[in-house]
Amino acid sequence: MSDGPARPKGGTQSTPARTGGETPLFAGYWAFGQYWGAWVVVVHEFLVDHGFSQSYMGWLYAALAVVSIGTMVLVAPRLQRRPLAATLPASIVVMGTGVLLTAASPSELLWAPFVVMGAGNGLLDVFMNVAAQDLETRTRRPILQRVHAGYSVGGVTGGLGAGIALTAGVPYRVILLAAGVVLLLAAAWNRLRPPPDLEHEEMPETRMSLSALRRAPVLVVPSLVVLFAFLVEGSMDSWSGIYLRRTLAASALAAGVGFAAFAGAMAIGRFFAARVLFRLGYRQTIMLSGLGSMAAGIVIVLTESIPIASAAYLLLGFSLASAAPAAFGLVEAANEHPTNAIAAITTVGYSGFVFAPPLLGWLGDTFTLRATMSFMILMTIGVAVSGLLAPRGQAATRPGSRRCS
Repeated sequence: MSDGPARPKGGTQSTPARTGGETPLFAGYWAFGQYWGAWVVVVHEFLVDHGFSQSYMGWLYAALAVVSIGTMVLVAPRLQRRPLAATLPASIVVMGTGVLLTAASPSELLWAPFVVMGAGNGLLDVFMNVAAQDLETRTRRPILQRVHAGYSVGGVTGGLGAGIALTAGVPYRVILLAAGVVLLLAAAWNRLRPPPDLEHEEMPETRMSLSALRRAPVLVVPSLVVLFAFLVEGSMDSWSGIYLRRTLAASALAAGVGFAAFAGAMAIGRFFAARVLFRLGYRQTIMLSGLGSMAAGIVIVLTESIPIASAAYLLLGFSLASAAPAAFGLVEAANEHPTNAIAAITTVGYSGFVFAPPLLGWLGDTFTLRATMSFMILMTIGVAVSGLLAPRGQAATRPGSRRCS
């Protein structure tokens, strides 16, 4: 007996002759995390080189988020009939191109690479999660948690690598160029070993992903989980390096090690969720993730002890890690095409990036970066509350249960 609604079968898509498993997906998200891990460390050099303020950097982040949302709302649904063998590698290529342009563009044109990266971010997050969620449904294995762990592992290698490279005198532009090339190589791997095509009934093409929330209200709570989880994780990607280097006067290597510790805790948390929490079900996983994140956030906001705060950041990473992958797993409960459902959830998740980056940048310039980090940590309460509201009865797997495709 199945533990959730069966995926409709039929349709016209053909499965590629050679298909890959989770390893190419892991590599794609690893390359994605590799860039953001390196970015956390080199953003200080980026701001100094171009003479940008933290507030202006916040607006660039917001522009990236706006383009990502527009891409997820308007573009991803129109690509739902395309095979993942085409859409997934293409999304990674767009992201990699934006990274390369960021390394090479002059100050007055830097808005353009952030627009390209916004499109790449939007497409990559949608189709990577579509592929992982579909593979998880087919195999009844914790693909989402492990693929998202790839992003966190990339944060570790990217942060450490960038810290070591800057310490050795490598220009930050070279580091960004290397991150862009890694993304293009990951795209090539996913093109050569693509995931299986989706199987679905014939349905009219949807023009806007957000309409899935109206057709399937069950997607609202997963959307909120992803919103708050992305706010915390994305803010760490964007601001933790600046916080360490400017507020705590950390070196590039120390900042890389600090972010790598957080990303490493995220990776361990996702592997732990894949091994242990997956069998508890998606709702229980989100609840445990939210409560642990909230406890860690309260400690971070209140403590004056650096060792205690450091330990709390590790607990935050470990606890928060499993929330978003589990929320994407809840897509299985909706009678909705996975591209539209995941695009809708991710769109809501990215909506916080529209107002959060300029707000956090303003807090950093007007008050302190400590105020920025405190606001970010408070978002963990939203993860906990959303977890309590998640639908019951959505088990991720059952011993001996396996869904056939």
